[in-house]
Amino acid sequence: MSSLASQRSLEKAVDPEADSLRDKAGETEEVSIHDTSSSDDGNVGLHEFEIARQSGLQVTPEQSRRIARKIDLFILPMLCMAQGLSYLDKTALNYGNLYGMKQALHVSGDQFSWFASIFYLGYLVGNYPDSWLLQHYPTGKVLAITTLIWATIVITTPACTNFAGTMVNRFFLGLLEAIVTPGMTLLTSIWYAQAEVPFRSLVWYSFNGWAGIFGGFVAYGIGHIQNPEIALWKYIFLILGGMSVVFAVILWFFFPDSPVDARFLTSEEKILAVKRVAEAKVGVKNTQFKWYQIQHALVDPKTWLLFIASIAAQIPNGIVSNFSTIIIKGLGFTTLQSTLLDAASSGVQIASLLLAGWVCMRFKNMRVITMAAGNITCIIAAACLTYLPSDQKWNRLVAYWFTSFQSVGFSLSLVMISNNIGGFTKKTFTTAVTFVGYCVGNIIGPHFLIDSEAPKYTTGTKAMFIGYVIKTVCHLALGAYMLWSNLKRDRKYGKVTSYEDQLKGEEAGMHDLTEFENRYHRYVL
Repeated sequence: MSSLASQRSLEKAVDPEADSLRDKAGETEEVSIHDTSSSDDGNVGLHEFEIARQSGLQVTPEQSRRIARKIDLFILPMLCMAQGLSYLDKTALNYGNLYGMKQALHVSGDQFSWFASIFYLGYLVGNYPDSWLLQHYPTGKVLAITTLIWATIVITTPACTNFAGTMVNRFFLGLLEAIVTPGMTLLTSIWYAQAEVPFRSLVWYSFNGWAGIFGGFVAYGIGHIQNPEIALWKYIFLILGGMSVVFAVILWFFFPDSPVDARFLTSEEKILAVKRVAEAKVGVKNTQFKWYQIQHALVDPKTWLLFIASIAAQIPNGIVSNFSTIIIKGLGFTTLQSTLLDAASSGVQIASLLLAGWVCMRFKNMRVITMAAGNITCIIAAACLTYLPSDQKWNRLVAYWFTSFQSVGFSLSLVMISNNIGGFTKKTFTTAVTFVGYCVGNIIGPHFLIDSEAPKYTTGTKAMFIGYVIKTVCHLALGAYMLWSNLKRDRKYGKVTSYEDQLKGEEAGMHDLTEFENRYHRYVL
């Protein structure tokens, strides 16, 4: 197809209503369609897509499975390790608290809560700049450098001797680790086909749980060190920081920027890999910042529903991730029992995530329903944890374990971004806004755990209950909005059923148009 024909095809894919959205956002000049389609224009994989389009190439199921297996072998383990190690490093505080870190630093319970909160203030500051780095520079190198720096910060935590020093240490740890989960959200949509994104996203997100189990056993082992040369809590930071240093080296040498740069794919497989991702109609990656896409995100109801849901989701997470061991200990268990029983809650988290991911991969348009099911489980569990009598410690423990279903709703909200947001700048910004909410919730959460209410911590469990309810309402509203948008577009433009329409939608996505501009885009529910 000539460049002129391609230009006309792209113009037909653009939704005229996007112009009114720009007006609402205050933009005075229209965005030129020619500007978005000239040359590669920062669109990663566009050359490979054009080869596939001009040759009429379609990816067969067997080819798709073969490429997915290769990506699962080379890329997914590194996504999992990045998520798991970042979780361990930020929640090492949880285990340090068991072994006298609070007493060693001479801080109060409220001050110790600020160690958890300051991490997320750093996360808040580093959130968008870190994502910007991933957009503009080679992914593997950016991840490697930031991982090495945060590993160094973790290793130096035992050198902190007071409240102020530890606050600075935790702030910079959050600043660097802000690249991980938002980054994994973006990278999953770069590597995987639309139908594969939910399961793979929940696989790497489940490494929060695997890391929790591993961390529990590490803490349990450290508790049995005879005649330690340093305080037990210091071993935790030294061991986990050392592991992250090793992983940084692996990332530097083995993590490619996109399928186009993957050495484990043949030239033909790179074309097929790009075509697989392009079928979602949201493109692969674009290295240019586009201000109008920020404006699209600001007037998009999805952005703000995800933001509010993220705050509500992370208030309970801020309580559980940093204080799970003392909550379990408060139920009537010993310190060592608490570390092992906490590992069981991580097992529930893993099982719930993998089951949810499988359901969303196996059945169409099950994301919102699965999110709601996970949220409702948490509502019931938090109510039991709050209102069951204190002497029913095993029933309350089981209720606590089931709050681990909270990860299902939040992780699938990240899948919504991967699958449904077009335009790489818009996707990056929406991810950043969602993680602003993530930070706010995690900053607020720990302060609902009041020392004077030990061992039941009623204010904390009530805050969890309210957070789960708000999150559920937001996720259902998100699903309703996307369903309404799909029906509206079907009435206006007709359903996207023909191969020609599908190809036009893919081409628009590969030229980095947002889902508002791409009339052939339909939300995946």
